[in-house]
Amino acid sequence: MTDGNVPILVIGFDAETDINAKAALQAFAAPQAGDISPKLRFCQQYPTGERSTRDRTVAGILLDGDRLNLKAVLAALRRDFPQTPIVVTGYNPELEAGKLAVGADEVVNRHYFTSEGLAMIWRVLFRGYQDGDRTPNRLSSLGRDPEMEPDISHSLDDRQQLEARISEQNRLIAAQHQELKRQREQIRRQHLTILEASRIKSAFLSTVSHELRTPLNVIIGFSQLLLRKKNSSLTPVQVQTLQCIFNNGKQLLSVINDILERSKLEAGASELRPRAFNLVQLVTSIAGNARWLCEQKGLELRIDTRVENPRVFQDHQGVRRVVSNLLANALKFTEEGDISVQIWEVTPDRLAIAVSDTGIGILPEHLKRIFAAFEQLDNSLARNYNGVGLGLAIVDSLVKMMKGSIHVESSQGQGSTFRVELPRSVFDPCPRESREASVPYK
Repeated sequence: MTDGNVPILVIGFDAETDINAKAALQAFAAPQAGDISPKLRFCQQYPTGERSTRDRTVAGILLDGDRLNLKAVLAALRRDFPQTPIVVTGYNPELEAGKLAVGADEVVNRHYFTSEGLAMIWRVLFRGYQDGDRTPNRLSSLGRDPEMEPDISHSLDDRQQLEARISEQNRLIAAQHQELKRQREQIRRQHLTILEASRIKSAFLSTVSHELRTPLNVIIGFSQLLLRKKNSSLTPVQVQTLQCIFNNGKQLLSVINDILERSKLEAGASELRPRAFNLVQLVTSIAGNARWLCEQKGLELRIDTRVENPRVFQDHQGVRRVVSNLLANALKFTEEGDISVQIWEVTPDRLAIAVSDTGIGILPEHLKRIFAAFEQLDNSLARNYNGVGLGLAIVDSLVKMMKGSIHVESSQGQGSTFRVELPRSVFDPCPRESREASVPYK
């Protein structure tokens, strides 16, 4: 087969920043020995509004359907190049319906930018050189002026071989398309199955939690009543036993409440209840309630607030739960040193709350899984710290509901810092940041 380059006009592709498009177009235009390859010329818009002093030949046109005003561009191209094959490609599924690409010879999904998919595009664009009644069109309205080689000659046998190869590639494309449709349907069914299983699990946890809380509240209530009774005839051993029942009942109730809240968050049953309140007062009050627990462990609790405007419009109970869980987590894993709570304004519309401790810390490889539900760094039965691993998972879900972000910085043996950033108003469109290691305000 005679070597040659077929001039193809490429409009709209951002090959400089779109890595996938750049790789696909490079593969599309890669020369092959003994074959005819496309020679690409790029422009961002059509018409460009510029005039060239030289006429240039175009054998086919390739459009990026995601970046162009297709209706206007296709109308202009069909006016200037009525015989030139035009292929539109993009990710928009509506393109394949044909309504957005009226006037195009072919529409190709960008997901099919494989060797077979590019062969199909090549087949359509090369038709201008295959058909005897179709001749390349002249182009004189583009600003760029790369050298073109429109003179292409090849024998009938070469054409027949090319047609046979394209026919086989078309057969492969059709088979791959059917396989992709089958896989998409299988993935859709699996996704629905997973969603249903998650819904059933959340409903089960919610029901069981409610059923457990009712008798447990009775046990806690009666034990507390007996402990408060004046002039009780209970012996010291009986009082100690009741106190043990009361304390363990409260601990079990806390676990059940965590499971219930997590199941509601996972099922999407929790709703925001925003209202205006003073963020500094709320966080200071929560930290003050935890002060006596710090004193019992010999820990120093420090509170640092530097906020010009403490008023926020957020979910009051959500913020309370987030700060309480972070403080409880710091208390659990800190045996000596101090715990600090800081509040400051990141921007006028965004505030941050940081809870730092001097506890055991977290290894870098464990940071990615600390927000997973029922996940603990030490899952053995002989672990030193109690809990079911829901505290941070609940914090993460609540922060997302309030359109905030959570960040963590930790080193094993040197403590941890959890920083939560929240918009001043939950109704403000604030972009959600991804979790990352970050140093809080000090």
